[in-house]
Amino acid sequence: MARFTYIHSLPNELLEKIFKFGGQIPMPMDDQYPQRPLFTKVPLSALYPTSLSQVCIRWRGIVLQTPVLWSNLHISRTLESHRRLRSNIGRSLEWVSGYIARSGGLPLHITLDTTRLPPSEALCLIIPYSTRWRTFTLLVSHVGSLPPILPLLVSPRVPRLQTLAIASDIYREGIVCYDPLVPFFTTSTPQLSTIHLNGVYVAWNELPLANLLNLELHLTSRWPSFSLLGEMFGASPMLMRLVIQDDIASLLRHVNQPSSKPTIELPSLKHLEIQIYRVREEPADVVGLIGLFSMPSLETLSLKNIRAEEWTAVTHQYYIPDDLRDLNSPATPTTRRRSDRSMRQYRTQSFPFLSSLTVAYSASPKKPHPRRHSRTA
Repeated sequence: MARFTYIHSLPNELLEKIFKFGGQIPMPMDDQYPQRPLFTKVPLSALYPTSLSQVCIRWRGIVLQTPVLWSNLHISRTLESHRRLRSNIGRSLEWVSGYIARSGGLPLHITLDTTRLPPSEALCLIIPYSTRWRTFTLLVSHVGSLPPILPLLVSPRVPRLQTLAIASDIYREGIVCYDPLVPFFTTSTPQLSTIHLNGVYVAWNELPLANLLNLELHLTSRWPSFSLLGEMFGASPMLMRLVIQDDIASLLRHVNQPSSKPTIELPSLKHLEIQIYRVREEPADVVGLIGLFSMPSLETLSLKNIRAEEWTAVTHQYYIPDDLRDLNSPATPTTRRRSDRSMRQYRTQSFPFLSSLTVAYSASPKKPHPRRHSRTA
């Protein structure tokens, strides 16, 4: 007698919803990055809809009738296949055309792993369907791998692209790109609103860095000069969310803000998140980083991996209460020796709409204990 399992009692409609939810789970990344590679050491997951369709006849029928499950393409292969087949992608990627056919014309969510595939050959399989791309994630070995890849992405038409991500498997301070980085997706990106860069940088102040709502810059320390940075952000006047994870000292050296301390206007920005990454155990000038920008509409501020003394400097510079519970308190701290009038003016000039604040501390570096010298008679 076959054993009864509760999952077989679920209606097809509920199973379909469960399958769709599983298809939205992002690919695993190593949370120890950049101390460890971002994705190449993580085991490659099996093709999701293929695995579901092999469970039983009923599941296969549901999967085949759910086009959205086939619209997520993680184009990669095992390291063994890469070593054995090299530029021969026919055998390792023969599933791609079948997935696209079964997606039923829905928007496509593409992840392309160029560390285990020749980029030009792999792109040939998906560029004919570029008008259907909704999200595109490009995985590279390091930032120096981008120059031969980006020219392949100059001409594809991506009118439905909303999210672009480029992630480097390896990030270290000395790895830079010496070849020029060309602008890409230059035809038109009318719906592109989110860009996520992780361990790489692109041609600043060039397409597709324009008309953005969300921008995440993780470990992209080689920012452009202050004037070019202002032009880059000026091309996205509706930017609402900015996330920065970086070595702040290196970042500020590249920007080199003029001594007169002009600011870059971010008139629509509502959410700013700064996560401090330390190459060496040196203080982070968080005040200086925030001081690059004018953010009159800011509502949410999140500071992560910040030391207590760095947070204190921020509170003094921007009149933020030391106790986060007092964020909305109208009272003026008595410890600040300023007149009520100047304090109100200072607060208005910084973040008058700030309503949410998150601070995650890191431990300050331990100072070596002084050695005790003893004298003998």
